[in-house]
Amino acid sequence: MKTRNLISLIVILTLGCKGSTSVNSSPIPLTSELNNKETPITNAMRPKNPVSFIPGPPIKPSSQLLNWLNNEANTASETRKRLRLPVVIHFEDSYRLALGDSFIGTSDQDRDNDAIFLALDDTGMGVSLLSTLNDICPKTTNSCAVWLEGYWGSLVDLDLPELSELEEDEEDKLPFAVLKVHELIQEQPGQDEEIRVFIESPSP
Repeated sequence: MKTRNLISLIVILTLGCKGSTSVNSSPIPLTSELNNKETPITNAMRPKNPVSFIPGPPIKPSSQLLNWLNNEANTASETRKRLRLPVVIHFEDSYRLALGDSFIGTSDQDRDNDAIFLALDDTGMGVSLLSTLNDICPKTTNSCAVWLEGYWGSLVDLDLPELSELEEDEEDKLPFAVLKVHELIQEQPGQDEEIRVFIESPSP
């Protein structure tokens, strides 16, 4: 009797193993086969082709530049154009843990009543603007001037009342969505009037 029960148990186990094997009998695709079938992921913020730029107006007088920015650098998604702006950026303090004021210009000499102050939005950058500036700005200074590439206006326009109400210290700052930080701007006294902004050239 014991022998018969043992044989029955072996038969049941053998059949069970065959059943589980049949469930997983379909071959597992190799990694290379999976990769060949995957749809490549594209970043909507990155242009498919390199962007070329043409000179725009000078940064002075500020009133004319602001009028041009509001009209030429349209914020509508289908006509939005990239810009390169010379921007002076201050750190909030000597510890460089946060960014302070920023405005269009090449040095603190451009910080006057007519200066165009900016609210910089770095959500379109892979590395934060603060971290990037900490790396490239001279350690002995609390500010630096750089060429910034991006869009005039916010990265995403949200028409929400709670987001449209800026804090008191942000009311006079205009949004600029930063996508890339270019080289530092070396001070050239007396040459500020010749500094121009750049705008994405029209498609051929």
